[in-house]
Amino acid sequence: MMTYSDVQNVIVRYAPEMAQPFADGFSRFPVGGNAAMIVNYLNEKAQFYYNINKEVAELLAAAASEIIIRSDRR
Repeated sequence: MMTYSDVQNVIVRYAPEMAQPFADGFSRFPVGGNAAMIVNYLNEKAQFYYNINKEVAELLAAAASEIIIRSDRR
């Protein structure tokens, strides 16, 4: 399980383009279309990194999964 801060750190480091949409929730995980956009982007980045750096790919995929899990709880 990743915290909001963990996910935010992964995004800022490996997908900075999604930092603003993610942080728009004021320390709450995004929901709806915003969450879907970020999850799709992180999963695409994870696929890109898979052959380059598997650890980064796993971090990105874990962050995407955490957003899905957290957005389903709301």
